[in-house]
Amino acid sequence: MFIQKKGGSPVAALVANSLLVVLSLVMGIRLLRQYAVRARSHTLWYAIGLLLTAAAAFPELYIKLAGGLTTPLWWLYWVAASSLVGCLAAGTAYLISPAWGKVAVLVVCLLTVWLATATVMTAGPGPAIITDTTLSKAPNGVIKAPFLIQNIAGALLILGGALWSYYRTRGIYCLFIALGTIVFSAGGAAAGILKFPGVFYLTQTAGIILLYLGVMRSGTQRRTAAAAG
Repeated sequence: MFIQKKGGSPVAALVANSLLVVLSLVMGIRLLRQYAVRARSHTLWYAIGLLLTAAAAFPELYIKLAGGLTTPLWWLYWVAASSLVGCLAAGTAYLISPAWGKVAVLVVCLLTVWLATATVMTAGPGPAIITDTTLSKAPNGVIKAPFLIQNIAGALLILGGALWSYYRTRGIYCLFIALGTIVFSAGGAAAGILKFPGVFYLTQTAGIILLYLGVMRSGTQRRTAAAAG
């Protein structure tokens, strides 16, 4: 297996991809530690979403370093890339209300089981020829359906839920989460317009940093509001 490079600097894309993997992992672990100290459901699901972001970015980094993709990593990419937005959306749903959060988690779990089963059974081995767009094109419709549902519906829920939470609470952290969603989702379009794959990783990195800052600020602002109340 080998990679066909199309545009942009391979070194810059490698650095940007590495940054996304490391920061997603570090921030996900930090949120898990925060959850262990103060158990809030939205923190847990944002942490899982960030860890899945690292898991989805790692196969792309592996391709750049090793020149190929193993079948387990091929499967890992599609499961993680499809579920990460859904998990982030579950975190936002918990910001709205526990009832919304439970429904979102149930939907995410069902779609993830569907996707994982479909990936292992129908995706087959990793592609023999890997291009810059290989990992952005679903192998078949059975995988594409849950992928699109979680990514499109999840992104809309994160954005809409964060704005609704801001309307109710006037918490600045909600705007960080909303802006992070927009930046995170704009990566593919930006990379296509600029013809530079590294932009995709940089925008996703900027997006998750904004999401992370929003989640961290949510704990502080909620404790302040509770104390004032």
